Amino acid sequence: MNEAIAIDSDQDAPELILERDLNYPVDMVFKAWTDAAALSQWMGPVGFSAPDSEFDARVGGAYVIPMISPDGSVHTARGTVLELVPNEKLRISWAWDQEDGSPGHQMELALSFRATADGTRLVLHHTKFIDEQARDQHNQGWTGSIDKLQTYLTG
Repeated sequence: MNEAIAIDSDQDAPELILERDLNYPVDMVFKAWTDAAALSQWMGPVGFSAPDSEFDARVGGAYVIPMISPDGSVHTARGTVLELVPNEKLRISWAWDQEDGSPGHQMELALSFRATADGTRLVLHHTKFIDEQARDQHNQGWTGSIDKLQTYLTG
């Protein structure tokens, strides 16, 4: 399992790119990202759970991923599917609910899925962070989530 991380601070808004080789077919990896039941099994940083995830896998469809932290607090990410090419690309808006339930700063997440000789190359490109601290926190969260995805796929 190879991983590459690129952190770009030269942009007006920091960006994060994670690449991971997964030893599973593209359709299996893509489904793990677009099926609510699958997301509920693995999404969230290590120690978090997301049992009530919802995902309407069509352009214009909405998703809601309430992640429960080890201390029981809930952190909800939500957004809209902006682009979906089955087994190739998923692009969604991404925002965290604020304490009053209003949407927070709007970001964007683009995922690409490429077949490799051994499985799938997943490229996660998260953009429009409000600052470098938010980017770094997401780097930790996404790294842990992708580790959990690997475990989920191993089944």
